[in-house]
Amino acid sequence: MEKRSFVPKIESIHEIQEFVKSCIPKDNDDPRKLLNIDLIIEEIVINIINYGLKDYPKGVIVIGVDILNQDMIIEISDNGIEFNPFEIEDPDVNAPLDDREPGGLGFFFVKELTRNVSYSRKDGKNILHLIL
Repeated sequence: MEKRSFVPKIESIHEIQEFVKSCIPKDNDDPRKLLNIDLIIEEIVINIINYGLKDYPKGVIVIGVDILNQDMIIEISDNGIEFNPFEIEDPDVNAPLDDREPGGLGFFFVKELTRNVSYSRKDGKNILHLIL
């Protein structure tokens, strides 16, 4: 697994997206998959920056990428406050906009755009494991 560490700031999002996409073999760079990767990375990293590592000067985001057959495996970890996104109830996407509670839509999209996503907490780190 190829890994890189990033400073948790909004300006890092594009750099993280480019790192992840650079790990894709050239014969497998489907434009739709590239757009999905951009959305997934943006949603997860913004949440880490705004909530998990807010007011934490020693915060770091580590991204790992591996390719196994046709699967792309992405591991996103941070040393911020514990947060399991699966504890948040999925939004009711069929409800009228005025009746919806704010939040939760970003991770809902992440789950929809991946084949599998899981969360664990180990050694003081939040770890998201995604398969696309």
